[in-house]
Amino acid sequence: MPARARNEVSETDPVRARAAGRPLDENVDAAILETAWRLLLEEGYARMSIARVAEEARVGRPAIYRRYRDKAELVAAVLADKQSRTQPIDTGSARGDLIAHLEFARRRFAVELAGTMIVEGRKHPELLDGFRRGMLRPRVTEIIDALERGKERGEIRTDLDSELAVHALMGAFMFHRIAEGQPKKGWSEHVVDQLWPAFAA
Repeated sequence: MPARARNEVSETDPVRARAAGRPLDENVDAAILETAWRLLLEEGYARMSIARVAEEARVGRPAIYRRYRDKAELVAAVLADKQSRTQPIDTGSARGDLIAHLEFARRRFAVELAGTMIVEGRKHPELLDGFRRGMLRPRVTEIIDALERGKERGEIRTDLDSELAVHALMGAFMFHRIAEGQPKKGWSEHVVDQLWPAFAA
């Protein structure tokens, strides 16, 4: 295959390029993901572009297209990468785990990003799906696991609907963040204390 044709395949068909091309540079991977994350938070999905990511990360656009088919796939990878970097929470008690998860949300969850994903999801449902799969669902699963461990230790009611309990817990954070702003220090413990009688064995 002529060199020009090979280049065109690598730029337009990232799946084939990943399978057949040389190993990808991890430093370039990191630069692309970190730059895409920053631009996503600063400018939103609509204004963010592959060209801008390439410029800010100081890589060529072909380097991005060798890894991701389009902007939506890049953003899905960014969200999954951020989730994978979070440390598992296991304090040894269900109550401690719930407080720790709420504290993580209070300090680090980007509500503005969630709003952007919901708005953009009308035109790009795959983007919202990636946000749910890459960032929200893993966190929900972790909190459900914390509640299930609590059931095994006899701390949590065995008949508790764990997923519904997570919605109540995180719903409290989302509503407070939207209605009143960033919760203050001590808020997470207060919320868990209020819900605990409904959760406890």
